[in-house]
Amino acid sequence: MELAILQNKEDNKMMEAISSFLTDIQKGNTEIQINNFVLNDIEFPTVYGKYQQAKVELLSRWSRIVDLDYSIQEDEIKIKIKEREIEKEDDDLKKQLLKIESEKMLMGLEGKKASVNGILNEARIFWKVYAENPQFHNLSPDDEYKLDAENWAKKTLNMPTIFEERYGGEYMKKALGDGAYKQYLEVRKKAFGLLPREMMNVKQIGDSEHSPTNQRLKGASKAKPKDCVPSLKIFKDALWSLSHTKPQQEQ
Repeated sequence: MELAILQNKEDNKMMEAISSFLTDIQKGNTEIQINNFVLNDIEFPTVYGKYQQAKVELLSRWSRIVDLDYSIQEDEIKIKIKEREIEKEDDDLKKQLLKIESEKMLMGLEGKKASVNGILNEARIFWKVYAENPQFHNLSPDDEYKLDAENWAKKTLNMPTIFEERYGGEYMKKALGDGAYKQYLEVRKKAFGLLPREMMNVKQIGDSEHSPTNQRLKGASKAKPKDCVPSLKIFKDALWSLSHTKPQQEQ
């Protein structure tokens, strides 16, 4: 297929060669990418964690393939309708325009079919993880809970500072235990210093003991702005504690 916009024959040859990438190039993530960067040991430190994520990834790809299947069927019918219109059209210019429209639809169809192959390649890799772990296929709710808790506890240990900053001390106590969390705090403060909210002298906002939304809203409705937002003086003091250079008093 030559592109009308390109006058140079060599450029057309180059574009024609590039078009073959549509079917030749590796589609989707490779097995190396999936096993090391998707089902990685940091976010999914246990076999059960990788197994559960593989199920999530499989369901996502199933949904995409189903959508593409319907879309491809619709496109194939539309192309047949377009071909019928071309056969019936007597006006040369209108016929040329219909042919261009048909070519565009065919190119889009090929792209969708190529996408299916890429998604299937990924699905086969995730399916391998699922199939290799039949011990997880029929777990009781209690066993699922224990395995899930183990995965999240180990994940927390892999990224403790991130989890503490995002989810707070109460979660860390649940994941690590009071003693381990206390030891972690001592190490973290020596190695990394304070979290942003600690530097700002702001307590964690939220109520983990009374989780219903109306309880949180009830408490929030009684809060005054000055209780929630640090003053400028607190902010300046926090900056001073980091720089060890006390700011001059405002005039």
